[in-house]
Amino acid sequence: MKVLITGSDGFIAKNLREKLQRDEKIKLYLFSKNDSPDILEAYIKEADFIYHLAGVNRPKEVSEFYEGNSDLTKFIVDTLIKQNKQTPIVLSSSTQANLDNDYGKSKLEAENTIIEYAKKYYIFRLPNVFGKWSKPNYNSVISTWCYNISHDIEIQINDETYTMSLVYIDDVVNEFVKCLNGNMKSG
Repeated sequence: MKVLITGSDGFIAKNLREKLQRDEKIKLYLFSKNDSPDILEAYIKEADFIYHLAGVNRPKEVSEFYEGNSDLTKFIVDTLIKQNKQTPIVLSSSTQANLDNDYGKSKLEAENTIIEYAKKYYIFRLPNVFGKWSKPNYNSVISTWCYNISHDIEIQINDETYTMSLVYIDDVVNEFVKCLNGNMKSG
C-alpha cells in the first residue's frame, strides 16, 4: 500500500513514520514544508491512503494559518478530484477548531473541505499531544514543563483550575493505524 504523510518532519508524523516503516507492505511518500507543490501533487496521484498531518500553529503572519491549514487541504482535495480519486484521508485537526481564533478557524475550514470531498475520512481533533520527540516551548506543554523542571526553570501555569486534556503520542499513532487497517469507522 502506498501511504502519503504530509507534515512528515513534524512531531506526530515522525512517530507515525517510525511505526509504519516496520510494515514491509507499506511504501511511504513523505511530504514536508520544504518540498514543492509539484512533489505533493505527484505523491497524491500515487497514494492509496493519506495522513494529512501538515499544519501551521505558530506563524509569523496570521495568513500563514490559512495557507498551511485550509489552503493546503484544499490543494490536496482539488488534486484528488482532478485525478478522480477517492483516497481515504486522516486529518489531524485540533480541539481549537471549536474556538473563534484564526488557528481554530483554519483547522475548521480544513475539516469542512475534507468532509465535503471524501467518502472515507477520519478527523482527529487532537488535544495536547505529548510524548517522545515532542519539542519544549513548541508543540507540547508537557515537554516544556519537563524541560523546565529538569533545568531548574520555573514552570508557568496560567489557570490552576483549568482541566487539561492530554493524549499520548503512541495512542494517537495506534488510532491512526486503525484507520489504515480499516478497523475504525470513517466519517
